[in-house]
Amino acid sequence: MLKTFYNGLLDSNTYVYSTDEGHAIIVDFGVPVNSVLEYVKKNKLTVDYLALTHGHYDHINYIGDYKKAFPEAEIVCHKDEKCVIEDPEGNLSLFFGLYNSYDVGYEYLDEKDVISLKNGGENVDFCVIHAPGHTPGCMCLYTEKERIMFTGDVVFAEGQGRVDFKYASPSDMLKSLKKLYSYKGVRIYPGHYGSAVIG
Repeated sequence: MLKTFYNGLLDSNTYVYSTDEGHAIIVDFGVPVNSVLEYVKKNKLTVDYLALTHGHYDHINYIGDYKKAFPEAEIVCHKDEKCVIEDPEGNLSLFFGLYNSYDVGYEYLDEKDVISLKNGGENVDFCVIHAPGHTPGCMCLYTEKERIMFTGDVVFAEGQGRVDFKYASPSDMLKSLKKLYSYKGVRIYPGHYGSAVIG
């Protein structure tokens, strides 16, 4: 089951994916936690993971609130995102009059690492896809079982993420887009706007 929470900071999305057994992962934290927490409680979900696609302000700002709401959850992001998370200019909080580091104790992941959610005898596995360009540690999460991918700000239903921020790389973005476009027929759930199928 997948629930999308829209209209976060700068119209960002927060996603809650849960298995039939009630184990869940929450992806990105630009939406205040209250509505997400209400949904989790109503559906009696166990949140195993808090996953960050990348460390920009509109996706990370409420991470501290999520950590408090779900203290047993493991907080994960890509290892190359540490520089962005800790740098107020890099995470863009400085542009909103803040000077925030969002280091809340992450487990750092790498390409092809797997996050597993219990689902009876057959777990739902999300594979880490490292897709730098928008930031150096942009991380997409793909599950072959469901044929869905959380893409953060790498690729949207129409367009791609910006490459004019600190730590961005146009050449890396081009390589990442080529990588993601090879997943034909997979439905993407991006950091902003609606979903789409890679065609």
